Amino acid sequence: MTRKPYLRGLAMAAAVLTAVSLPATPVAAGTAAEAAAPAAAVVPIAVGEVHNYAWFNSKQEFPDMHKGIGAHVARLINATPTGATLSLTLYFFNRQEVLDALKAAAARGVRVRIAINGSQVWAGDAFYQALKATPSITVVECGTRRPDKQSTRGCMTDRTGSPLNNPPLLHDKFMTISSVRLAGGGTARNVLYVSSANLDYYAAYEDAITISHAGLYADYLRYFNDLMAHGRSGASDDNAGRTYAADAHRLYTFPRREAAGTTPRSGSNDPVVRILKGLTCSSSTKVDLANFRIQRRAVVNELIAARKRGCQVRIVTGAKSGAPHDKGTPMPALVDLARAMPVHLCGYTENANGEQQGIPMHEKFMIIRQGTQSTLYLGSHNLTYRALRQNDENILALRNHPLATPFQQRFESHHRTCWVYNPPAGVATTSSDADDEATA
Repeated sequence: MTRKPYLRGLAMAAAVLTAVSLPATPVAAGTAAEAAAPAAAVVPIAVGEVHNYAWFNSKQEFPDMHKGIGAHVARLINATPTGATLSLTLYFFNRQEVLDALKAAAARGVRVRIAINGSQVWAGDAFYQALKATPSITVVECGTRRPDKQSTRGCMTDRTGSPLNNPPLLHDKFMTISSVRLAGGGTARNVLYVSSANLDYYAAYEDAITISHAGLYADYLRYFNDLMAHGRSGASDDNAGRTYAADAHRLYTFPRREAAGTTPRSGSNDPVVRILKGLTCSSSTKVDLANFRIQRRAVVNELIAARKRGCQVRIVTGAKSGAPHDKGTPMPALVDLARAMPVHLCGYTENANGEQQGIPMHEKFMIIRQGTQSTLYLGSHNLTYRALRQNDENILALRNHPLATPFQQRFESHHRTCWVYNPPAGVATTSSDADDEATA
């Protein structure tokens, strides 16, 4: 989706929970280099922004709806001491406060590593050029910018070809930090930030979390190292996606190739399909899905099937087509979904050109509750074929985690305020689902 440099707005609202102890083994104590760092070089961050922190923006902060997340990420970076390691993925990036924080961290001896999507890798991108011009920041480019402004590849794969007609992308939006200094004294280790938001000015509803968990930190770091290795070597693995386990939590990474003898649009090797198919449905089983773009036919079929089995299923989305500005023919699978159950579409008004107006919902989360058990799924992953088969993406699954509460509140807000989508009469749903034209 096309981004515009909106330059005003208020700081984002945040939902902060108190720290909850998670079963994790901390990394080793601070290095000598950390101990030697001058105190003035680091700005400690509040404990509440590190332990089980949830951030969401609101309509009142339009149009600069990412100001709060830019400030939060900058505070995390500014709290990183000498000798620590910071690893950051960038799909699209143009926030000055984050750039300044990264350069300052590198200057004081933080090991800063960045994997960046190829769409920014060209001479005319000032932010990419500023990162590359900082000798102490390691930047690995996943592709380069094509004439159509897309990337030539993702980190993991260069897979293209019908029906996947667009190139892969590094679409992740996460950061790992080995340690940060805390206000009031002390250090938090194994810090993980995961978001639906790019560090830019795209005006949309977004979310982010920051937690401290040794197992999940290690899993994301392993995944980041794989991104870096493939980006450096140019090797292509179109089945690079893995499932990592950390206590009861899971990390799903992508891309994942379809099973032999099936097409890329099949539901094979799709963890979202597998999760929905495996649900034991009753009136106490609730599926609340909020995803920016819902394109995959197999996912839609499983949502409809779960509802028929007795699960309570509610849907919120932010786009009705795969085109920039949401102008174009509605996605056939989404039309089928909206005809089977209410689908709430955020930002659903159109101008004379058929372009969607208002504030889209760019979040990508799902909450499944079965009795007293809950799982919160969040990350960068749109429900598109590109996200499943080509892109570098992540889904984090938090089992029985306190962050499910603010995300449930966020879902209720969207479900209450966003319009119910009524597909226009005559829209065919039997045609093949076109590859999405844009990913945000």
